[in-house]
Amino acid sequence: MILKPVEIKEVYHVLNDLTVEVEVMNNPYEFELGQLFQMAARINKNRSFLFVSKVLGKHLAVNPKIPLLVGSLLAMRYLDIVHGVRDSRAPKIAEAIQKNEGIDEVWSSLQNNPIELPKATTFIGFAETATALGHAVFSAFKENAKYIHTTREQIDNLCSIINFEEEHSHATSHRVYASDSEFFQDTSEVVLVDDEVTTGKTAINIIRTIKAEYPFKKEFTVVSILDWRTPEYRQRYHQLEEELNITIHTIALIDGVVSISGSPAIQENESKQADIFESELSYLPVQHLLSSDSLQQSSSTSVNGIPNKSSYLQMTGRFGLSIEKEKELSSQIQAVASYIHEQRRVCKGKTLVIGTGEFMYVPMQIASHMGESVYFQSSTRSPIYHSSLNDYTIQQKFIFDSPENQGVTNYLYNIEENQYDEVFIIFERMSSLDAASPLIKELSKVKIPYIHIVNMTEIVE
Repeated sequence: MILKPVEIKEVYHVLNDLTVEVEVMNNPYEFELGQLFQMAARINKNRSFLFVSKVLGKHLAVNPKIPLLVGSLLAMRYLDIVHGVRDSRAPKIAEAIQKNEGIDEVWSSLQNNPIELPKATTFIGFAETATALGHAVFSAFKENAKYIHTTREQIDNLCSIINFEEEHSHATSHRVYASDSEFFQDTSEVVLVDDEVTTGKTAINIIRTIKAEYPFKKEFTVVSILDWRTPEYRQRYHQLEEELNITIHTIALIDGVVSISGSPAIQENESKQADIFESELSYLPVQHLLSSDSLQQSSSTSVNGIPNKSSYLQMTGRFGLSIEKEKELSSQIQAVASYIHEQRRVCKGKTLVIGTGEFMYVPMQIASHMGESVYFQSSTRSPIYHSSLNDYTIQQKFIFDSPENQGVTNYLYNIEENQYDEVFIIFERMSSLDAASPLIKELSKVKIPYIHIVNMTEIVE
């Protein structure tokens, strides 16, 4: 990617003393920066800033079809740059994302006419934030695609075939578990999908690992919404190409450079004693809607030694997924969505669907089939400073122990009091019903009338 002269220059003052200067040099779909992200300060000694995406459904709630469209747009951009095939629908998809209008029309077009992919390609999404984004890029194609995502979880009865580090992260170790030992044993191009690239070190680390394990791999592409690498970091990709005799393509919706100065002046909101509010709770098991081949019989052990014996889902892509299997399992996702939609207590009210951690894509897909006034976001491991300053991105923060991976602190952000009439929390594999109590207690602070707990797999205690 050769950067053009500066198209846009913005300076963000984050919590007073942290300054982030952004220079945009390539913006093929003419996004305004505010349509894609806002700035926040992260609690991390290695990186003080965070681009909080407005189109991922991670830290901020979105129309669930928006992240799916972003994945499709990146898929089209990839097809254009790497394979020289331009999809005429791309500008209309970009406009739908930008204006939050015409979403159903372009989504219907994509469902009826998936993107043609000319050759076999392996897509890898980065945990935790880009598991759904990577899946959305992969699922936009009609054929020749397979998908897997990295994970921070320790799965007991499987051996990780790829291990690498993400140095700047709050949780640095990545693992890749493929139930098929032959998953990487072909010459297909590898496409790495992340939400944002700042140094490119994570991609370099996994490319090195893959090349060492599978020396016949020759072609790689790094796909992201935002690419902020400096010229020096961009040069490292070229050096790696020469060193390993490979080709690395880069694809992004925004290309540019950021510079950072100062540090945030932190004055977090003090926790207020919330009035006790008893939501009406319901538990919605959906295992009867899933086939036995949709489950991966694997257990896990949390960082503090607590086991979770419940099965994982094959449809997440954590263990490898072909595009044919993806389309086969999608009918089960739609069946779950129809069942959950029937359980809505306030059909015309504002409803939030919450995914958990790495488990984003399936809840996002479910939310996209649940009708109008439905929004989606996910819990996260990422600790972000919150503040009541009027122009600051993260105003509310909810802290709780992960119901699926006990001992790991999770967060939810920006759910206001009386904002939603109803909430559905969708878990892949809860360790127990009681494990959801800390999250329910946090949500009681914002007075949600109805809270539904949806568990995709059977609880094994």
